[in-house]
Amino acid sequence: MAAAAAEHRELRKSAVYRGLTSESEQTRRRTILNCRQQSIHLNSELPSLLGAARRHIKTAETENKIRTSTSQLLYLLGSLDDPEVESLLIDALNSPLLAIRLIATDILGQFQFQGAIDALKQQVSRPEYNESYGYRFNVLRAFTRMHHPDAIDFLTVIHPTLDGQLHHLIKSALEAVTVSDFLGDEERFQKWKELQNPKAKDKEKVEDNNGEDKIVFKTAGYESESQNRIKFGKQQYYGIEIHAKRMMFIIDHSGSMEDYWGGMSRLARAKLELIKVIRELPEETEFAIMFYETRVRVWRKSLVLASEANKLEAINFIRRLGFGDRTNTYGALRQSLDFDQDLETVFLLTDGQPTIGETVEPQQILVDILGRNQFRHLNFNTIGIAVNPKTEAFLKQLSTGSGGEYRRAL
Repeated sequence: MAAAAAEHRELRKSAVYRGLTSESEQTRRRTILNCRQQSIHLNSELPSLLGAARRHIKTAETENKIRTSTSQLLYLLGSLDDPEVESLLIDALNSPLLAIRLIATDILGQFQFQGAIDALKQQVSRPEYNESYGYRFNVLRAFTRMHHPDAIDFLTVIHPTLDGQLHHLIKSALEAVTVSDFLGDEERFQKWKELQNPKAKDKEKVEDNNGEDKIVFKTAGYESESQNRIKFGKQQYYGIEIHAKRMMFIIDHSGSMEDYWGGMSRLARAKLELIKVIRELPEETEFAIMFYETRVRVWRKSLVLASEANKLEAINFIRRLGFGDRTNTYGALRQSLDFDQDLETVFLLTDGQPTIGETVEPQQILVDILGRNQFRHLNFNTIGIAVNPKTEAFLKQLSTGSGGEYRRAL
């Protein structure tokens, strides 16, 4: 206690420490900004930065919430390549506050604190890893950023346990590995490459109508039983490949969707595309449908398996969906973030800019939704039907900012 008090008195002599631990959030943020602008002097202020960071973390854990200045301070510290910084961040991985653990994980990966690899491996054993897609994404992305052979070996081992979007993303990351990820160790890199057996195409013999044997090569795509044909490549929705195993389709059915396009209403054409993609979903996937106009509603309150019965119910529901009033895009996006913590990707289809809701300003919606999505890591894919340039720009920024794709339907 006496030593801690003495340390605190010593730290109080630093103007940086006093600014970072001020009662005023504005003062704390201003001090962090000043530190960034004078980054050449940061190492000399390291004791003050570390002391302030420990105090911020303790306060966050006590209040059960994290302030913006706390997040900014931790990222500022992360930019310093120092063993004490690495040690503080590794300790933060055991914080009782989830937000602190998420931030620490992200910083350790972003700034390549390779001494933290073993500590990061322990995050996989936490309940949140199995319960939350965002948590899994955050942990595994940290390994992809390390560019270290131990991280590559870990991703190689864990890749077969993944599914959906993460399986695809980690596969892509492993395919992009080079000798530099093995710190120039050519021998170790070659040994690793030799162990990577490319997936052989499954073969199965089938007998045609004439009794002759044929070899059918099954691709990664889903073969619809109802269509009895081979689909080449991944299933798509408006040209966007579907890698997720748990997805949500959001459809705008506001009044403007009644306008005609190609001989039928925009909504009618959107229904056809949605029915088509749902009909072809593999039965092991899970899906949800959200529909919005002035109000935001869901077809089911949770994700459902893509069984034939569930798909038939969903299709019948879509066919009955009528026209609504105005366009509450913010409400739909906001609710999608909280719908299910295992949800991986969203497909949002709309024909116009937001006209009602908590906010209708596109830039405000982007800042709010992408900010909330920072550690949720929900993938927003967007489809615009006859949208104007302003709405198209909004949809593009939403998809790009969340790792998704944009398509213009008309």
